[in-house]
Amino acid sequence: MRVIELQCSGWRNLPDGLRVEFPEAARLDVLFGDNGQGKTNLLEAIYFLSAFRSFRTAQAADLVRVGAPRAVIAVRVATRELERTIEVHLGRRAAGGTRETGVARSVLIDGKPVRGMASAFGLLSTVLFVPEDLGLLRAAPAARRRFLDFAVSTVTRAYLGEAADFQNVLRNRNAVLRGRVPQGSPSLLDTYDDELARTGAAIVTRRRDLLRTLEPLVRRFFAALHAELEVELGYVCAPEIAAAEGRVAVERALRSGLVERRSVDWRRGYSTFGPQVDDFEVRLAGRPAREHASQGQLRSLVLALKLAELSHVEAVTAEPPVLLLDDVPSELDPVRRRYLFETLQALRGQCILTVADRAVVPGMPHRSDFRVEGGRVQAVAAAQ
Repeated sequence: MRVIELQCSGWRNLPDGLRVEFPEAARLDVLFGDNGQGKTNLLEAIYFLSAFRSFRTAQAADLVRVGAPRAVIAVRVATRELERTIEVHLGRRAAGGTRETGVARSVLIDGKPVRGMASAFGLLSTVLFVPEDLGLLRAAPAARRRFLDFAVSTVTRAYLGEAADFQNVLRNRNAVLRGRVPQGSPSLLDTYDDELARTGAAIVTRRRDLLRTLEPLVRRFFAALHAELEVELGYVCAPEIAAAEGRVAVERALRSGLVERRSVDWRRGYSTFGPQVDDFEVRLAGRPAREHASQGQLRSLVLALKLAELSHVEAVTAEPPVLLLDDVPSELDPVRRRYLFETLQALRGQCILTVADRAVVPGMPHRSDFRVEGGRVQAVAAAQ
């Protein structure tokens, strides 16, 4: 899979009618320029056309250039010898006068509107690596849950619906616990507990399966930098969930735990048990990495995690995803930077990366360079 062309209008600081063509022969596309010129905005547009969300903001209105009524982004991709086009329109909505109330979103595939994101998700498969990811293992558990959930959804489209079903039940159960539902009662909670256990079991089993698949891959990539240290990945959840094998057993354990903790949930006004509070842990030489690993080891672990995710997507889809790197090389020391580029050279897929100074990128074959200045993009001779 590869990105052939990107078009943008009304997106962030990028000029209307912007069109970037990525040479077919290139496997590494380098976007370089000073900070604030629009490099990350370009990468964000490509990612949005893959995930239908931004990695920088939860507010879609932030993506539409100030003063512009709408943003339109489109990408042409080559996949399995076919070309597909993905297009997204974000239009500002107003409720009288000039007061904005949000953004209306529409998606077109090959020029035809589609209903819902699920049918378009996966047409462009990407793995994103941003500097913030380097702190993943010491971040809040929610960041690691997001990593797991997106990694699962990249290869399992059904997971989008499963996760949406779980979140809907969770919101309804929490509304009852907070007293926002007049008919809130233990019998109503029984119904929600059944549904939360059913939908939650799908989340838990898919997350655990992913970690089991990634573990040997992470070990292999990490060993290239720290061969003497053993790596383990573990899903962190309640003991009764950890002991349950298979979706039926997990569902049963979830249902039991929800009933057991109901009095606590009533007092707190929200659900305190289930996959919404789970986590995952990386252990290095038998000890939690977040507590005992050095900063360099933690960065090596995250690098190994991302490369493992990339390999997993390729194994499942039989096609390499597009790797998006946002100024990551500049955040790595020379040893890890060299390893990153050695690994990139061996990859079959396309990598699009941003850097302020392209001198940090070594001369590589099958490379193309683009200068980004004031939102404008100019192809230049690749640095050697």
